[in-house]
Amino acid sequence: TGGCPVCEPCDFHAVYERNLITGIRKNDKRGIQYCNATGLDMSLHSVSWRVNVSALDQSELIQDSLKWIAGEKSSIEITKEKSFHGAEQYTIVAKNMSKKDSKKSLEKLGENILDELLKNNIRLRVDENKNFYVRLKLSELVKGEVSLADNNASSSTVKGKFKIESYPGDSPIEVISNLIEELISRNKRE
Repeated sequence: TGGCPVCEPCDFHAVYERNLITGIRKNDKRGIQYCNATGLDMSLHSVSWRVNVSALDQSELIQDSLKWIAGEKSSIEITKEKSFHGAEQYTIVAKNMSKKDSKKSLEKLGENILDELLKNNIRLRVDENKNFYVRLKLSELVKGEVSLADNNASSSTVKGKFKIESYPGDSPIEVISNLIEELISRNKRE
Protein backbone atom coordinates (compact mmCIF):
# COMPACT_ATOMS: atom_id res chain seq x y z
CA THR A 1 0.00 0.00 0.00
CA GLY A 2 2.34 2.90 0.88
CA GLY A 3 2.16 6.19 2.69
CA CYS A 4 4.33 7.71 5.40
CA PRO A 5 6.05 5.58 8.00
CA VAL A 6 4.60 5.70 11.50
CA CYS A 7 6.23 8.38 13.65
CA GLU A 8 7.24 7.15 17.06
CA PRO A 9 9.19 8.84 19.86
CA CYS A 10 12.91 8.13 19.71
CA ASP A 11 15.73 8.30 22.22
CA PHE A 12 17.73 11.08 20.51
CA HIS A 13 19.13 13.86 22.71
CA ALA A 14 16.91 16.87 23.37
CA VAL A 15 16.63 19.44 20.57
CA TYR A 16 17.50 23.03 21.47
CA GLU A 17 15.41 25.90 20.17
CA ARG A 18 15.19 29.60 20.97
CA ASN A 19 12.01 31.06 22.36
CA LEU A 20 12.35 34.76 23.13
CA ILE A 21 9.13 34.91 25.14
CA THR A 22 9.45 32.02 27.57
CA GLY A 23 13.20 31.89 28.11
CA ILE A 24 14.77 28.55 29.01
CA ARG A 25 12.35 25.68 29.38
CA LYS A 26 11.94 22.10 28.33
CA ASN A 27 8.83 21.01 26.51
CA ASP A 28 8.28 17.50 27.94
CA LYS A 29 5.60 16.72 25.39
CA ARG A 30 7.99 17.03 22.42
CA GLY A 31 11.32 16.80 24.24
CA ILE A 32 12.42 20.24 23.01
CA GLN A 33 14.68 22.49 25.08
CA TYR A 34 14.06 26.23 24.75
CA CYS A 35 16.59 28.91 25.60
CA ASN A 36 16.52 32.67 25.46
CA ALA A 37 18.66 34.14 22.64
CA THR A 38 19.54 37.25 24.64
CA GLY A 39 21.56 35.05 26.99
CA LEU A 40 23.65 33.65 24.16
CA ASP A 41 26.93 35.23 23.13
CA MET A 42 25.77 36.90 19.91
CA SER A 43 28.53 38.51 17.99
CA LEU A 44 29.71 39.20 14.45
CA HIS A 45 30.21 36.80 11.56
CA SER A 46 32.86 38.81 9.71
CA VAL A 47 34.31 42.23 8.98
CA SER A 48 35.64 43.96 5.88
CA TRP A 49 37.39 47.31 5.56
CA ARG A 50 37.48 49.01 2.14
CA VAL A 51 39.24 52.08 0.80
CA ASN A 52 39.71 53.64 -2.65
CA VAL A 53 43.17 55.07 -3.32
CA SER A 54 44.94 56.67 -6.24
CA ALA A 55 48.16 55.45 -7.82
CA LEU A 56 49.95 58.27 -5.95
CA ASP A 57 48.92 57.12 -2.46
CA GLN A 58 51.24 55.00 -0.31
CA SER A 59 49.50 51.70 -0.92
CA GLU A 60 51.66 49.62 1.44
CA LEU A 61 51.06 51.97 4.38
CA ILE A 62 47.32 51.83 3.73
CA GLN A 63 47.39 48.02 3.45
CA ASP A 64 49.24 47.79 6.78
CA SER A 65 46.64 50.06 8.40
CA LEU A 66 43.77 47.97 7.04
CA LYS A 67 45.49 44.78 8.17
CA TRP A 68 45.84 46.24 11.67
CA ILE A 69 42.17 47.30 11.98
CA ALA A 70 40.80 44.09 10.40
CA GLY A 71 43.16 41.73 12.22
CA GLU A 72 46.50 40.19 11.27
CA LYS A 73 44.83 37.08 9.84
CA SER A 74 42.77 39.12 7.39
CA SER A 75 43.14 38.74 3.65
CA ILE A 76 43.97 41.74 1.50
CA GLU A 77 42.46 42.10 -1.97
CA ILE A 78 43.53 44.85 -4.37
CA THR A 79 41.62 45.69 -7.53
CA LYS A 80 42.85 48.08 -10.17
CA GLU A 81 40.25 50.31 -11.81
CA LYS A 82 39.93 53.56 -13.69
CA SER A 83 38.41 56.59 -12.02
CA PHE A 84 35.60 58.60 -13.61
CA HIS A 85 38.25 60.87 -15.16
CA GLY A 86 40.39 57.97 -16.43
CA ALA A 87 43.18 58.00 -13.83
CA GLU A 88 44.28 54.73 -12.24
CA GLN A 89 42.79 53.98 -8.86
CA TYR A 90 42.81 50.97 -6.58
CA THR A 91 40.30 49.48 -4.21
CA ILE A 92 41.94 47.79 -1.23
CA VAL A 93 39.76 45.47 0.85
CA ALA A 94 40.80 43.70 4.05
CA LYS A 95 38.44 40.84 4.96
CA ASN A 96 38.37 38.75 8.09
CA MET A 97 35.90 35.88 8.39
CA SER A 98 36.80 35.06 12.01
CA LYS A 99 34.10 35.90 14.56
CA LYS A 100 36.72 36.54 17.25
CA ASP A 101 38.82 38.83 15.04
CA SER A 102 35.72 40.69 13.83
CA LYS A 103 34.80 41.44 17.42
CA LYS A 104 38.38 42.59 18.12
CA SER A 105 38.20 44.86 15.06
CA LEU A 106 35.09 46.52 16.44
CA GLU A 107 36.78 46.83 19.83
CA LYS A 108 39.76 48.63 18.21
CA LEU A 109 37.48 51.57 17.51
CA GLY A 110 37.86 52.45 21.18
CA GLU A 111 35.49 53.27 23.99
CA ASN A 112 34.78 56.87 22.91
CA ILE A 113 33.85 55.97 19.33
CA LEU A 114 31.77 52.97 20.41
CA ASP A 115 29.91 55.19 22.87
CA GLU A 116 29.35 57.80 20.15
CA LEU A 117 28.00 55.10 17.80
CA LEU A 118 25.50 54.00 20.46
CA LYS A 119 24.30 57.54 21.16
CA ASN A 120 23.91 58.64 17.51
CA ASN A 121 21.01 56.52 16.25
CA ILE A 122 22.66 53.19 15.57
CA ARG A 123 19.64 52.19 13.43
CA LEU A 124 20.97 54.34 10.58
CA ARG A 125 24.12 52.20 10.45
CA VAL A 126 22.37 48.82 10.12
CA ASP A 127 20.91 47.68 6.80
CA GLU A 128 18.27 45.08 5.91
CA ASN A 129 21.03 42.46 5.33
CA LYS A 130 22.19 42.70 8.97
CA ASN A 131 25.34 44.67 8.17
CA PHE A 132 26.66 47.38 10.49
CA TYR A 133 28.58 50.22 8.79
CA VAL A 134 31.31 52.53 10.10
CA ARG A 135 33.43 55.09 8.24
CA LEU A 136 36.84 56.15 9.55
CA LYS A 137 39.23 58.92 8.48
CA LEU A 138 42.01 57.36 6.39
CA SER A 139 44.46 60.14 7.34
CA GLU A 140 44.10 59.21 11.03
CA LEU A 141 44.14 55.45 10.50
CA VAL A 142 47.53 55.50 8.73
CA LYS A 143 48.89 57.34 11.80
CA GLY A 144 47.64 54.50 14.01
CA GLU A 145 44.70 56.48 15.36
CA VAL A 146 40.99 55.80 14.95
CA SER A 147 38.58 58.63 14.23
CA LEU A 148 35.05 58.57 12.81
CA ALA A 149 34.62 60.33 9.48
CA ASP A 150 32.12 63.16 9.26
CA ASN A 151 29.03 62.58 7.14
CA ASN A 152 29.98 65.39 4.79
CA ALA A 153 33.73 64.73 4.77
CA SER A 154 35.46 65.21 1.45
CA SER A 155 38.67 63.50 2.58
CA SER A 156 39.39 59.81 2.02
CA THR A 157 37.56 57.40 4.28
CA VAL A 158 37.85 53.74 5.20
CA LYS A 159 34.53 51.95 5.09
CA GLY A 160 33.96 49.19 7.62
CA LYS A 161 31.23 46.58 7.23
CA PHE A 162 30.48 44.19 10.09
CA LYS A 163 28.17 41.23 9.45
CA ILE A 164 25.92 40.91 12.54
CA GLU A 165 25.27 37.44 13.90
CA SER A 166 21.50 37.38 14.32
CA TYR A 167 18.88 34.81 13.53
CA PRO A 168 15.13 34.85 12.86
CA GLY A 169 13.40 36.42 15.82
CA ASP A 170 16.50 38.45 16.77
CA SER A 171 16.81 42.18 16.24
CA PRO A 172 20.17 42.97 14.56
CA ILE A 173 20.04 46.45 16.12
CA GLU A 174 19.67 44.97 19.61
CA VAL A 175 22.45 42.45 18.94
CA ILE A 176 24.97 45.08 17.78
CA SER A 177 23.91 47.50 20.55
CA ASN A 178 24.37 44.80 23.21
CA LEU A 179 27.76 43.85 21.74
CA ILE A 180 28.95 47.47 21.77
CA GLU A 181 27.73 47.93 25.35
CA GLU A 182 29.60 44.73 26.32
CA LEU A 183 32.81 46.00 24.69
CA ILE A 184 32.50 49.37 26.45
CA SER A 185 31.93 47.80 29.87
CA ARG A 186 34.79 45.33 29.33
CA ASN A 187 37.08 48.24 28.40
CA LYS A 188 36.09 50.12 31.58
CA ARG A 189 36.91 47.08 33.77
CA GLU A 190 40.42 46.76 32.33
